[in-house]
Amino acid sequence: MQASSLFSPGFPAIARALETFGLKFSPGGAHISRTMMLAELAAVLAAVPVGAGAADYREAILQRNVLGKDTDSTRQKSLRHLRELYALDEARPIFGLLRKLHASDAASLPLLAVQVAWARDPLFRATTPPIMDATDGQRVETASLAHALETAFPSQYSEPSRNRVARNAASSWTQSGHLAGHMNKTRQRIKPTTASVTMAFFLGSIAGYQGVAVFSNPWCALLDLTADRARIMGQEAHRAGLLNLRAVGEVVELSFPLLAQFHIEPA
Repeated sequence: MQASSLFSPGFPAIARALETFGLKFSPGGAHISRTMMLAELAAVLAAVPVGAGAADYREAILQRNVLGKDTDSTRQKSLRHLRELYALDEARPIFGLLRKLHASDAASLPLLAVQVAWARDPLFRATTPPIMDATDGQRVETASLAHALETAFPSQYSEPSRNRVARNAASSWTQSGHLAGHMNKTRQRIKPTTASVTMAFFLGSIAGYQGVAVFSNPWCALLDLTADRARIMGQEAHRAGLLNLRAVGEVVELSFPLLAQFHIEPA
């Protein structure tokens, strides 16, 4: 298993199948101008039924104005950024997976959304180390997120751009539950749900984490799961019928009957 970059530990190396699935490896991302847009995503999911086509999502935002934007240009921008973050096309497996798991547990949306946004926005991924390194209750400065971005993309972004990305990322980490507070943000531990753990196992599996390694894949890390806790949560997801898990010592058998339509060969 090789990481594609130092600023996203454990993120898989670039692979065509993973790009087709919906992961992104190219520079840039929505966080240059927006947050993870959790409220907007929730509004769109509430307005568009499961099984709709990409055109239906576009129509909901542009014609029906389900986001309540004042101008056509702001609607267009919202659509573009939501597509950057989530694809908004159920034919793209990563979004179809989000919709399927959201339908099983709507309250898990913040944790489902952050896993997808993290997989699709390299700028957001670049701000991960200060979040993961912080202890519970520790203050996380926006400047540390800006520094992490500069470390990942040296001399590629101006100071104003780095600071803007850092502010947007701080807001996203707050929306996901990793940070708490308005001006002074502090780290708080995530409380994973079975739906969010299923997402983490599935994304880790297609990214090439097999056997016991699936319990320590980067999406599990995003949920603040140790390998032991991930195994326990996996068993809870198994009992909930979201996946099939048999783990005895170092032998792990994992399958996703409810999500079989999204399966690709592991990276």
